[in-house]
Amino acid sequence: MKKQLKIPLAFVAAIALGYALSPKPETPFTGHGNVDALNKVYERWKSAHEEQGNPEVLRVGLSFSRAQSREFTAASGEAALNLVNGQLQVAVSGLSNQEQYDVWLLDNHKSGDNLNDKAIKIGPLSSHEDKHLLTTQLDRDRFAGFTMDAVAVAKSGETPQAGGLLFGSPSLLQRLYYTERYWPAATIGSVSTEINTPPAQAAFEFLLPKTAQAAVTSSAATSPEQLTQLIATGQQLFTEQTFNGNGRTCATCHRPDNNHTIDPSYIAKLPKTDPLFIAETNPVLADLEKPALLRQFGLFVANVDGFDRPPVLRSSSHLLGIANTLTFEKTVNPGYGNGEFTQDTDYFNAHDPEAQQSGTHTHAIGWSGDGAPDGGSLRDFAKGAIKQHLPKTLIRAENIDFRMPTEAELDALEAYMLSLGRSEEINLANMYFKSPLVQNGLLLFNTKNNPKLADGTVLFGTTGNCNGCHSNAGGISSTTNANPTRDTGVERMRDQLHHLADPNLAYDGGFGQTLQTDCGPNFNETCYSDGSIAPAGTTTRPTGHHGLNRFNTPSLIEAADTAPFFHNNSVTTLEETVAFYSSDAFNSSPGAFTSSKANRQGKLDSSQVIAVALFLRSINVLENIRSSNLLDQKAIALSGDQSVKTLKLAIADTQDAIDVLKEAVINPYPDALDKLQQALYYETQATNKFYPNRSTLMQNAINLKNQARTMIVSGG
Repeated sequence: MKKQLKIPLAFVAAIALGYALSPKPETPFTGHGNVDALNKVYERWKSAHEEQGNPEVLRVGLSFSRAQSREFTAASGEAALNLVNGQLQVAVSGLSNQEQYDVWLLDNHKSGDNLNDKAIKIGPLSSHEDKHLLTTQLDRDRFAGFTMDAVAVAKSGETPQAGGLLFGSPSLLQRLYYTERYWPAATIGSVSTEINTPPAQAAFEFLLPKTAQAAVTSSAATSPEQLTQLIATGQQLFTEQTFNGNGRTCATCHRPDNNHTIDPSYIAKLPKTDPLFIAETNPVLADLEKPALLRQFGLFVANVDGFDRPPVLRSSSHLLGIANTLTFEKTVNPGYGNGEFTQDTDYFNAHDPEAQQSGTHTHAIGWSGDGAPDGGSLRDFAKGAIKQHLPKTLIRAENIDFRMPTEAELDALEAYMLSLGRSEEINLANMYFKSPLVQNGLLLFNTKNNPKLADGTVLFGTTGNCNGCHSNAGGISSTTNANPTRDTGVERMRDQLHHLADPNLAYDGGFGQTLQTDCGPNFNETCYSDGSIAPAGTTTRPTGHHGLNRFNTPSLIEAADTAPFFHNNSVTTLEETVAFYSSDAFNSSPGAFTSSKANRQGKLDSSQVIAVALFLRSINVLENIRSSNLLDQKAIALSGDQSVKTLKLAIADTQDAIDVLKEAVINPYPDALDKLQQALYYETQATNKFYPNRSTLMQNAINLKNQARTMIVSGG
């Protein structure tokens, strides 16, 4: 019989006391970032990816990169790597048949303070009619210790750094998926529906793009703890990291306390020393922005068509719920309204956000889908933004004027952005608004067809035609389940204020970099677009033809508190924005018609404009309440400064809800407004971290906001 070891109670007590008194690990601060939202985005993506079949194939979009490409090209393509058998296939459209090109795999490994770039040339692309192709079997031994962080296509005889044309890198969701599914196993044989089934034979798992925090066991990469840490790292990078540039951060233009955007009212309150105004204080960067237009209209210089071409002026789009609008729509007749499409020949993998669109970008990012370099994904957006907005000089020399984020930093930034705002769409069919004004606005919003009289005359003034492009008030087409990129006539509005302030501004053609000469309200200005042509009968131009100026369709749920509106902040109030869709500018645009030329023109009376606007204000208030309550709950669970910082973000959302109602000409919910103001009072009191019963104050605020919601709507 073994002798039992007796441990003195005093010793146990000492251990317990030491544990109790030792500093607890601080909960990572995620700001607006929400791990549940990111997890829902990932699970939705994962299901769509596996429905596509062949989940062992890692697909990476290839495109021109403003951050890395050595010259402009309109070419694009895709690399597909089978992680089971090591087969690599690359297909590119749009490259010149007069040149030779090589495919490279890149390993951007960060070790300490040093970035160790590894590049392995795979082989040449062969010309086949209008495409360049490569199919090869990777040599396992050659890639020992190599991780595939990116794919590049370069001119033959040159490295990607010297002659790279196309670049692409796996998204965070791909990285999470392959880390979760394959990396935990030492080897990979065949893909099984059972994640943890040990594979039978060795394969190419060492090539997998691995997240910085991923463990090598089971699904630890997607555990709440790992995702929370990833989001927290992204939040810190987003708000504090300057990437060795001019002092700006991502948050300089996307303010977390202002719905991750910035507007003239917010700008007017900033001190002159704010990094936003670096063009005013640093002579070397005098042309980085147009300071007067930045202050007046909240517009930023953007070289979306290339740094060798005239820049356009664009607003800073908000990032709330961005994961819901990433899917890029591929259309036969781009620029049309609600779209009447046929099967997959008309849109490409619309349900898989990773899919490289044929001739376009992976994600509908920025204001026109061309805001990101490389494969055009959200992950890649940071690269172009850093080079555009953060350099020390306008030479924009990498590692001199700025540095590119590491792969681990890109993982974290993408995680943070994907975790912001709503993780899924609302369901308007389940919602009934308790104000008849607002309920009528919902009905107008959902009305699709203009009714006709017995003689065939179209009866205007009874339809909004909004739900076609804004399904459930989001940014997804009700027909294609993807983000519509449309020409709605915004760039052809007359007397736009920023053009009056500076008549020399270039016109913005939206998506694409093809020169066209019939832009602007008089069809006589130059701009760059994708060269698409609208058929006769869809515009007011005498010839019936003009190039399209296509822009992404934003979600409307967050619209009321993110004014001004459109890509160029050309409309200042929500009511004016609704009225725009009854204007000649819209009704004569290609966006007012479907691909089969069905009429989707709008014509709302003034009272109906107010009703639709009140509906949009109401759903914005509901989103403010949801977000604010979530932040209050996080603040209750935290302590000290972190709790106060989170509570202040909740206060900003509560204040937004109040402002959205108060700014309406008519307030349909005075009692709900009173509840929100009481909630704001409790939240403000609770910002004193030494105040007794802070948690009770915050819970009272949550209860009051829930009461306000009940006064506004039932269902949802």
